[in-house]
Amino acid sequence: MNPALDGLALDDFRISVVMPVLSETGTVCTIVEWLRANLGPRLFEVIIVISPRSPQASRDVCQELARTDSSIQILEQQENPGVGRAFREGYARVKGNVVLSMDSDGEMELETIPRMIAEMARSNVGLVVGSRWLPGGGFVGYSPSKRWLNWGFQQLFRVLFRTRVHDLTYGFKLMRTELVRNIAWEATLHEIGCETTLKPIHLGVRVAEVPTTWRTRVEGRSSNNFLRNFRYVGMALSILMQRVSNTSLEAQPVKTDLDRDCDRCQPAVRVAAAQVLAGQTAERDLE
Repeated sequence: MNPALDGLALDDFRISVVMPVLSETGTVCTIVEWLRANLGPRLFEVIIVISPRSPQASRDVCQELARTDSSIQILEQQENPGVGRAFREGYARVKGNVVLSMDSDGEMELETIPRMIAEMARSNVGLVVGSRWLPGGGFVGYSPSKRWLNWGFQQLFRVLFRTRVHDLTYGFKLMRTELVRNIAWEATLHEIGCETTLKPIHLGVRVAEVPTTWRTRVEGRSSNNFLRNFRYVGMALSILMQRVSNTSLEAQPVKTDLDRDCDRCQPAVRVAAAQVLAGQTAERDLE
């Protein structure tokens, strides 16, 4: 038996977006404007976690967004450095019932978000991950060495965690707030991307995935060097060696809903995603 989560209808989604910012400016505005335009009333809040090392230009952009929209919160990261710490501090502040984790550098495909929402509502899962390895997903501008390393991590972790999920390291995902609040997160750097998928799987949470395309960052600088990628392995082994810490969810054997044929389920997801966007368009037309 999986940890029980009440189902969410599309109209019941209140999405909290957690988005760390280091040196980005223009992409932050682009992302926030897209979220407003395409999620409408489902967008409950945007929590921008800004690094103490952020330049004044990034701070000014974020402060201006918050000044003109009360749903945008600026959170100064207290423990630094580390994007993992930034996400954890943001998670502690969420008030919506669903949490969207994403970067602010333009690498993540925004058009995937409605498909994530539609899949979560359709399948009643606790976590939906954006998968670069599903048919329809992929990489643009990714170095060959990193791509092979990423593929190797996926194969290793799929075996270790006995899961059919294809992308276990990407940080682009939609998660129920019950999980965000009740799982003890430990990552300090980019390994937060695998921790936020592997721990729910280890707990027995039902997980779905939708295809997405990663594109090289539009602006800003990456704080993740090549050797830090091996922290993913350390995190995965740490999770396997200890009981997942939580307060209100009972640990269960690993089981996902991905036994179904992914290709067969994608058309239904695309239709539901189109309905999400169509609903927003209709609402804007009535304003």
